[in-house]
Amino acid sequence: MPLFLKLLAYLSILSNLFLVLTYLNYLIPPTISWFNSLIGLAYPIIVLVNIFFLFFWLLKKELFFLYSLIVLILGFYHHSRYLQITPINTKIKGHSKEIKVMSYNVRLFDLYNWTENKKTRDLIIQQIKKVNPDVICFQEYYYSSKLNFQTRDLIINELNMNYYHENFSHESKKDSKFGIATFSKFPIIESDFISFENDKSNQCIWTDINIDKDTLRVYNAHLGSIRFNYSDYKIIGGKGSPLWPYQQKPTRQIFKRLKLGFQKRQEQISLLIPQISKSPHKTIICSDINDTPLSYAYHQFDKYFTDSFTKSANGIEGTYIGNIPGLRIDYIWHSKELKSTNFTTHQEKLSDHKAISASIYY
Repeated sequence: MPLFLKLLAYLSILSNLFLVLTYLNYLIPPTISWFNSLIGLAYPIIVLVNIFFLFFWLLKKELFFLYSLIVLILGFYHHSRYLQITPINTKIKGHSKEIKVMSYNVRLFDLYNWTENKKTRDLIIQQIKKVNPDVICFQEYYYSSKLNFQTRDLIINELNMNYYHENFSHESKKDSKFGIATFSKFPIIESDFISFENDKSNQCIWTDINIDKDTLRVYNAHLGSIRFNYSDYKIIGGKGSPLWPYQQKPTRQIFKRLKLGFQKRQEQISLLIPQISKSPHKTIICSDINDTPLSYAYHQFDKYFTDSFTKSANGIEGTYIGNIPGLRIDYIWHSKELKSTNFTTHQEKLSDHKAISASIYY
């Protein structure tokens, strides 16, 4: 075998090993090995490299293709968390009642003029209006009664959602409020919040919604913010806080921030999952968990709840808008006794996240 092909063979085997490591990532808590979590984050790229080598060795008629083929087949479960092909008009048997649920990290409705502020806010509202959800969960929600940025009133009037549950982690003297919110077309009969000691900006709220004499509990969670700075975003894509002319560019700290984020989420989830599991009602969980389907964080949810993506999505549907393809970090889970269909990742790029929605049958 020529030297060039030998080098490619070593690279091919190395890519196989890295793909296996991504498969094992969900078993390893980040406090034990955050580096493995980092490898898991690169899964979309690693799997594409393995597919390339599979076809390369097939064309060369070399048996090395078997290594890539076997490793790819072994990861079928993990691939299904990124790629789904679902028949259109899938019917749900035995569940006649349906609500449409939407989850959306709106990045403060573009408050800081990452694009055009109120124009973007209004486009977000119009986007939601077209989807016409019965319940919507907002992460990175913003409200102000004094700055002519009254998102709450706009949502109530434009979307016909008269019931809401807001919880704010930060409030400024100018009556600017930052937090999380759930809006509903159906009455809210009880609500509360769960705070995280390791990051006050992250939180979870729960909202009991009464629908035709049934009660569903909707959790809305924003976990483990990574807090990339301006220079970090220049690499990964997306937009952080704007850099004003008088400010110096901060140093890049991507790996340090990723490590802290992985470990922070582990601690938050260890608090959150036991509380959700005690819910007296059937449960829906809308969440931006800032982590991918191969992560330890995702697996903790997936052990107890159904990821609606796996039941009715079509295609590869990443939700974070950046330079790394296929990053799915926003989810709609539900109790296993519920059913779901019509999972959709909406393609409008009005935030640094895409909105997601699903029909839930109860």
